[in-house]
Order: sequence, then structure tokens, then C-alpha cells
Amino acid sequence: MRLCMISLDAVAQPDADRLLRLPALSALKEQGVYCDNVRTVYPTITYPIHTSLLTGCYPDTHGIGHNQPFQPDTEPKMRKWYWSLKDIHVKTLYQAAAEKGMDTASILWPVSGQNRFIRRNFPEVLPLPGENAVVKMLQYASPLWILRMELMYGKQRPSIQQPHLDDYAALLCEKLYASHRPPDVLTVHLVDCDSMRHWYGTDSDQAHEAIERLGKRVRRVIDGVKKAGLYDETLFCIVSDHGQQDASKGILLDQELRKACGARAQSLGMGAFIFGDDLPAAQRALEKNKAPWGIRQILGEEDLRALHAPKDVHLAVDAQPGCCFVDQQEETFGEHGFMLDCPQARTFLWLSGPGIRQNVTLQAADIVDIAPTLARALGLQLPQAQGRILEEVFI
Repeated sequence: MRLCMISLDAVAQPDADRLLRLPALSALKEQGVYCDNVRTVYPTITYPIHTSLLTGCYPDTHGIGHNQPFQPDTEPKMRKWYWSLKDIHVKTLYQAAAEKGMDTASILWPVSGQNRFIRRNFPEVLPLPGENAVVKMLQYASPLWILRMELMYGKQRPSIQQPHLDDYAALLCEKLYASHRPPDVLTVHLVDCDSMRHWYGTDSDQAHEAIERLGKRVRRVIDGVKKAGLYDETLFCIVSDHGQQDASKGILLDQELRKACGARAQSLGMGAFIFGDDLPAAQRALEKNKAPWGIRQILGEEDLRALHAPKDVHLAVDAQPGCCFVDQQEETFGEHGFMLDCPQARTFLWLSGPGIRQNVTLQAADIVDIAPTLARALGLQLPQAQGRILEEVFI
């Protein structure tokens, strides 16, 4: 059996009707198992969630608690991200598959750079100001394969911005399945909708158009599998990580905390982690300024441990509706990083393929259940996974 796993970034339960009007996703629902009530992980941002999707673990175990390490004294645009496998503390599906001799490939998946378990790898890696995008990609990717793809198909990509980058990702998937050695395990991360919602708002025309494009890209990948004659042996797993909410007020929480008590804030968007030598003083400052600082809820040690938050985070905040925490004054539109009680924290799962039941709707699942379920289907082992195997999806 082969696995094709596609992540649709920034769509969630409120988007269900719109997504199920897309022919490719509607067909997958009828042909397999569907759930629009998949509880994501805290914090509700891309890199921790995508690591949970590949490990079956929560951030306090897999080690990716944010998109970026905490770098309070570095200019925001110069901050590094978690780009490399070395930052993950547990086994991933890539490793489990490679150790069993399976051929792996990955397109734009977060925290997948410099990964020896991925044979053909085009990771999500962003050049910082002053860095050369090509050089940086070659340092983190599969260089010979990337160069060959660029020489053969690079002219079909007008830019490395969205939506062009996701179109190129779908093209690469199609070409991988048409190659002499199609992948046994392929993961691809489609980011178009996330970008449009950040830039223009969650209910904007641009976001709606991005959702339409997602459906076309999913169809293109599935058609590529069919053309290669691999459809009957491929398990399709379509997932999402989080939704977004509109925010009209950006609050410089780090700046406010520094002035009030010397503590620091690391933004999550609609939430923030709080760091400092005197967290009780920071908590008092937060309590005193809840309204002007746009705080809905303060999370202490007990709350954070129950959420499986990163082990080094002992204090955090959640934003009031319409507010978000920013590192510099900027216009805000769509954001995430909210708490798990938001409708946009309920995400999707489609499973279709050999051994999977048909036309079944799951009432609920957790994101950490997905990796152990896929491992079970492929005959792999993820011994550290904290989620359960969804036995009810199998025939």
C-alpha cells in the first residue's frame, strides 16, 4: 500500500459546506471515511500541528511548540524557524517508512528540512533577509532532485509566492507519480488558503477563490495517481491543521509587558506565550491589564499541562475576539493561535483507499490519532505516539 497525505492549511469546520461542494473532496467523502470534528493541538499554529500529524504526539512530547524558537531580542523578520528534522524529538512517519524500505517524498511540509529519511524532499524553508533562496533550499532539500525539477519545470512557476507555489507543489506531485520510481509515502502541504486569509481576511473573495484552487489541486494529485496506475493501491489522507478568525486590533503585548514588569511575550497570533524570571509578577500585570491588552483568558501551569503545551511554557494568554498579539505595528486580517474551544480549532480528515470503510462519517477524532492510524494501515510502528488508532475506519 502507498500513502498520499495532503494538508489543506487554514481550513476548518466552518468551511465544511464550501469544501464538500468541491468534486474531489465530495467524492473522497463518499468513497471513504470523513470527519469535520478533528480536535487540533495547542498551540493552533502550523508547525506544531504538522509535526503532530506526522508523529501522533503533542507538542510537549515532539518538541515543536511554535513555528519559531523564542528569539526575543532578534528583529521579527530575522527570526529563524523550526526548519529541520533535528528539532523533532520523536520518530516520524518518514523515518518509520524509510526504515521499512519504503520510498518517501515530501513537498512543502513544515519541519522536514535536512531529513535523511525523505528521498525526494522540497521542504518549507523561507529565506531570511540577505539570504539566497536557492542556496538555502539546496541546504535543506534533496539538492539533485530539486535542481532537476527546477530545470525541467521551473519555468512553469511564475513566482515563489502563493498561489503559484501551491500550483508548483501539485505539479511536482504529479511528476513524482509519473516517475520511474513513484513514492510509497508522499506528503504535501498546500498553503494558498492560509496566505489569502492572512492577507485579505477569512471570508474574503481571495480566500474563497483559494479554497476552489485547493479542490483543483487535490484533483490533480489524485488524477496523477490514477494515470500512474496506482489508484487501487493508494491510501489518500486529506487533513487540515486549523482555521482562522478575523482580527482588527493588533496589540504589542511584548512591548507592554517589558514596560510593566520586564517579562516577554512570544506571539501565537490570537494568543501568546509569556516568558520571564518573575512569572507571578507577569501574571499580576496581565490580570491588571486584561481589557486594554486584549486578553480573554490567562493560562497557568495547570491549564498548560492539560493542553500538552511546550514544557518550557508556564504562562500564556488567549486574545479577546477581534484582537491579536503582534510584534510590530501592522495591519491585521486573518489570524489563528486561538484556544481549542473555537470552532476554527475543529479540523478535517478524509481517508479513502484499500482497507478503508466507505461512506462513513466519524463523529470526532484528534489530530494525534492520524499518524498512528496511518502507521497501522502501512504496517509501520510509531511507539511514542500518544493518539489512538482509529480502528473504526478499517474494514
